[in-house]
Amino acid sequence: MKKERVKNYEILRILAMLMIVCLHYLSKGGALASPAGELTDSGYAAWLIEALCLSAVNVYVLISGYFGIGEREATEKLVKIELQDILKRTIRIYLQVWFYSVVIGVIFLITGLQEFDIYTVFMFVFPLSTEHYWFATAYLLLTLFMPFLNAGFDRMEKRAIQGVLVCMLAVFSVAKTILPMQLPWDHKGYDAFWFVFLYLTGAYIRRYGVKWITNRTRAVVLYIGATCIVFASMLVIRFLYLKTGSLEDFISYGYSYNFLFCYLASIGLFLAFQPKREEQQKQCGSILQTISSATFGVYLIHEHVNLRYVWPTWFHSAEFATKPIPIFLLHMVGTVVVVYLGCTVIEMLRNKIMRWK
Repeated sequence: MKKERVKNYEILRILAMLMIVCLHYLSKGGALASPAGELTDSGYAAWLIEALCLSAVNVYVLISGYFGIGEREATEKLVKIELQDILKRTIRIYLQVWFYSVVIGVIFLITGLQEFDIYTVFMFVFPLSTEHYWFATAYLLLTLFMPFLNAGFDRMEKRAIQGVLVCMLAVFSVAKTILPMQLPWDHKGYDAFWFVFLYLTGAYIRRYGVKWITNRTRAVVLYIGATCIVFASMLVIRFLYLKTGSLEDFISYGYSYNFLFCYLASIGLFLAFQPKREEQQKQCGSILQTISSATFGVYLIHEHVNLRYVWPTWFHSAEFATKPIPIFLLHMVGTVVVVYLGCTVIEMLRNKIMRWK
């Protein structure tokens, strides 16, 4: 089955990965100062940008759900082909993860930049079991659930689907948002169960839409509004901590992928790119397809265990985190774009080499 390509969502896929690189620039580059301590103007700006980019991971999975299930008629006609495609995709993604985990790891071992030890070798060779890449582990587990999710979604009525989604939202998101405690099952969205919920959300949006968001303006307002609440939650709890000395562990509690307002922000961002009827027929250009298809490779390269804390030092990110806001923002944008483009070129070369026969 030919993979469906929609121009708007391919652009969103690229934007989401740029935002993910930005998240890693902030967290691994030393720009996110502890909210329990003193924050400079650039420090506050970093936490605001973190909130703006946080929904990108959710958006990436929403796209998969939107295209993974598709229309009812298409699903009914192509069930067998779809299952085969999913199995092929699972194997293809695993091989891509394994390739970068091993190749980059071997380069670091050969050059002496990484000392040899058996645990590190195991992390290179078994990237999923060791959660070398947490996103890849959760996403690959999701691909194994996809045949069952697709079949179940296809045979359920709208009210039944809504009931399941509401229950999952209550357990995995609402409960952790309103209860002032660390829940045993809460993994902050770093798990396959949250990805299953996002996948079903994307499928629901495709089939039924979101009636109370009828245009892009409302979608953008939802994204910005929910993001501001995430940022405000940090400011409020930080204020309470500075006044009382308690709640330190909860200052950045809202900066979780399964925090209710992060989830709402991701829906807003996703719907902001939903194509209008006249835009649905726009063809996705070959250059755009090539760049968007390399996004997962961008993640695997810059988030390799031997690179994730190294590349920010190449650009002296920690040093620029203390600069005035305009300089800090300029450096952040420039670094993120350079890293993204560099990783994209590497992934495109890998694809070309793999296709040689």
